[in-house]
Amino acid sequence: MRKIMLIAMAVVALAMMGQRHTMKATMYYPGSAVGSRTASGDRVDTRKVNNYEIHWVALSPDMFRKGFKMGDTIVVYCERLPKLHLTKWVVKDKMSPRLHNYIDFLVPRKNHYGIPGRTTVEIEKVASAK
Repeated sequence: MRKIMLIAMAVVALAMMGQRHTMKATMYYPGSAVGSRTASGDRVDTRKVNNYEIHWVALSPDMFRKGFKMGDTIVVYCERLPKLHLTKWVVKDKMSPRLHNYIDFLVPRKNHYGIPGRTTVEIEKVASAK
């Protein structure tokens, strides 16, 4: 039974590759608490966020039901925002259950990606979590 489940999960992951999803996009900043963690359990290093060394996103829960999982790598398509267009991000967090079809970018407080308060982007999974 476990083998069948693993095969089914692999089929869903492969089906997701190459599919674009149009989503509402927002941004969030590292928490002020030392050692804040994401839903994946990873600790947010504010220094690395501010130096653009990590590119993490949170997805709304419905996207996990559609086959995304923690650790997946996505590429973002948004020609209106050249600093964000074609960048790769890793899924590390989950948003509130009340949100649907949302992506939230973890960005430095100075927001050099040019993301407005709310916009629309397309995402595509390019690599599955190991």
